[in-house]
Amino acid sequence: MEENMNGSTPPPLEQDVVVGEAIYSQPEIAYGPNKKFTQSFTFKVLFIALLSLLLLIPSLMISSLGEERKKTATNAENEIASKWGMPQHITGPVIAIPCVEGNQKDMYYILPKTLNVNADVKSQTLYRNIYEAVVYNSSIDIDGTFNINSLLPIKNDSVKVLLNEAYIEMGITDLRGISKKVQLNLGGKITDVNDGGTDGNIQYDISPEDESEYDYNVVVESVGAKDVAKEAGSCVAMARMDLTELAQHDSVPFKLHLDLKGSETLNFAPVGEVTKIKVKGDCATPSFNGNFLPADRNVTPDGFDATWEVISINRPYPQSFMGNRANEIAASQVQVGLRIPVDRFQKTERAIKYALLVIVLTFIAALFSEFRLRRNINVFQYLLIGLALVLFYSLLLSMSEHMAFALAYLIATLMTVGMVTVYLFGVLKVKKQALIIGAMLLFMYAYVFVLLNLESYALLAGSIGLFIILAVIMYYSLKIRTEDLQ
Repeated sequence: MEENMNGSTPPPLEQDVVVGEAIYSQPEIAYGPNKKFTQSFTFKVLFIALLSLLLLIPSLMISSLGEERKKTATNAENEIASKWGMPQHITGPVIAIPCVEGNQKDMYYILPKTLNVNADVKSQTLYRNIYEAVVYNSSIDIDGTFNINSLLPIKNDSVKVLLNEAYIEMGITDLRGISKKVQLNLGGKITDVNDGGTDGNIQYDISPEDESEYDYNVVVESVGAKDVAKEAGSCVAMARMDLTELAQHDSVPFKLHLDLKGSETLNFAPVGEVTKIKVKGDCATPSFNGNFLPADRNVTPDGFDATWEVISINRPYPQSFMGNRANEIAASQVQVGLRIPVDRFQKTERAIKYALLVIVLTFIAALFSEFRLRRNINVFQYLLIGLALVLFYSLLLSMSEHMAFALAYLIATLMTVGMVTVYLFGVLKVKKQALIIGAMLLFMYAYVFVLLNLESYALLAGSIGLFIILAVIMYYSLKIRTEDLQ
């Protein structure tokens, strides 16, 4: 080699690398006065930082795609529910008595003294394309007593209570879900509940105008999806009865049976002065929501049973009233959710939040390898590695729609790690270093998967993990020679 004027010998710019029987001419990274700026450590660090931020754009696009797919899945579920039966919200039975004062006619409502509900729920899964929705058939027995006499309005000459024109009303979200004839036994008298109607005073009816903090947001959260709630209306099953004779008794027993179809959730309003609700079913993954949690519950792989006990002082409405109490009644409901927990979209979205971490750490590992082995990785090759890492989330989202999330995550991980490892071997021409980076990337994806499945300790585990990763990076940064950092 030729010597410089100062007598020193410059490092070679190329080096032969033997891989198998083939000989490759692999450029080394020059250093000192002959180093190009594009090969300098400073440039590579700045470029990696900029490229990592730019790769967040396709990551956010995949996140947006996930939201779109989630909306499509929700629309498919709602479409299935619209054909089978909406989430059912049951209120009652309630006695509605017309009262006339002057030229104005209002309805006076009497709620049960005691209310006992026993429901047996059989669930099944219906499919539309690749999406699924949980529907159910329920057998519901309802009994209790009315104390009509003590709750009637005070009699005077200006108010007429029309007991002979009274109604027994049963609030049911979707009357299409009633699969068999309903008969009511009230005070020993059996009456067919043949009529369907609406009564917005006792059964919620969410409309776009109901935007107040209490009337709208609380009820929508209790009911479920806003678009489903709007379609539900304030439906009631009703029967006209003459209560003139029964109103003289202090305690009037009632009993009825409902065979009711619905989807996703089954809800009951605790309208009794003392309400006891028992629900059992074959769903292994129920959720218990609403305004009250069960006093007792038992969930097994074969099904569940739950019991609620609510008294009138627990709710914000009286046992008899005139006017609109629908929102308060809806907000006091207890709920059994039968929806299969499909969290693939949520987990994919959470995984994308770790995209920057995975990309940056992979780039740092490649950068350390580049300067340690004196092999140049050009900017285009960094870009391809970054795009491969971003493609992981698209693979995860698409495959998780057709299989279990864990299996989809495993396949997407192996595909991505395999491709990046093989490509780095082609770039660095050093098998061991490529395998080391591949193993590191595999560990990162495994670490992220653990974080996705943690709930209470996700933040703690994430913080400790980042601390350890940073410590490792700082340690290996000490092995880079000072002349390479120019």
